[in-house]
Amino acid sequence: MNIRPDENQQTYLEMLQKRLDVQAVLILPDSDMLVPFREGAFYIVVVNQLDVDTAIRRMRISKQIIVEQQISTWHLEKGAACGFDERLAAMLGKSEIVWDKDGYMKQMKQRLCRLPESLQKKFICREYSRLLRFCHETKERLQRGVALDAYHSLIQSLHSWARLIVYQAGEPPQTALWSQVKQMDSSVYKLYEELSYNAEALEKRIELLLLAMEFWITSRMKESVRFLIEVMEKKNGPWSLQELMSHPLIQEAEIEIPLLVDKMVQRSLIQEVAYSEGENSDKEICFILLG
Repeated sequence: MNIRPDENQQTYLEMLQKRLDVQAVLILPDSDMLVPFREGAFYIVVVNQLDVDTAIRRMRISKQIIVEQQISTWHLEKGAACGFDERLAAMLGKSEIVWDKDGYMKQMKQRLCRLPESLQKKFICREYSRLLRFCHETKERLQRGVALDAYHSLIQSLHSWARLIVYQAGEPPQTALWSQVKQMDSSVYKLYEELSYNAEALEKRIELLLLAMEFWITSRMKESVRFLIEVMEKKNGPWSLQELMSHPLIQEAEIEIPLLVDKMVQRSLIQEVAYSEGENSDKEICFILLG
C-alpha cells in the first residue's frame, strides 16, 4: 500500500503540519470497509491533547471532501497498555503514515502488531469465559429443542473461540477474523466450515461441533485461566464469589466468573471451602487455589 494525498489534499495536510498540537497524520484506503463514508479521503489526525473530540468531521477543502477523525496520543498510549477498541486498532493498522513529526506513529504501529503478555492473558481469559457461557447456552437450548436459538449461541461460541486463538498467537483480532484464524488453526476453521456448509440436519451439526468444542475447552483450561489464577494468588486465603466478581482487574477484563469458577472446581484447579468471618456467621462457599 502506498497512499499519498493528491494536490487538492496537500492544502489540508499543510494546514495540519502548521498546528503545534498535531503529532502525526495517517490516511486510510478509499475502499476500506472500516471507513464510514465512501466520498472523500479519510484521515486520522493524532494530536498531543488530553481531551479531544473524537467525532468524525467532514470538510470541503479546495473542492476536495476530507473526512477527519482525531485521536490523542494519550488515547493511543492507554490503548497500547489496556487494549484498543478493535475497529480503531484495525483502522490504525491499515492506515498509512503521510506525516509523522518525530517517528511516534511508526513506533506505535509496531506496538499494535503484538500484544503485551499482560493483555494477552487477560483477553484469553475473557474469551475463554465467554466461550464457556455460549457453549453452555448452546447445550441448554439444544436440549429444549430450539435448534435455531442453539445455532445462534453456537455462532457466538465460535466467535469467542476464534478470538481466543488469535490472542493465543499474540495478535489482536482483525475485522476479517476467520481469514486470520484459517492461518493460525485450520482445524477450528474447518469446524466453522462444517457448521456452515454441511448438509446434515442442523441439530446433528450442532452436536458434532459441541463435542469438539468441549474437548478443546477441557484440554486448554489451565493455560486459558492463567490471568484469573494470578489474581487469586495475590490474596492469602479463600475468595468469595462476590469478591471475585467485584475485583477491579476482573471487572476491567469483563471476565464472566460464575460458570468459569464452577468449571475450575470440576477440573481441580480450585477447591470449594466453607468459610465464615466469625463464630456466629453463616458459612459461605468460597474458593482457594490448589497446587
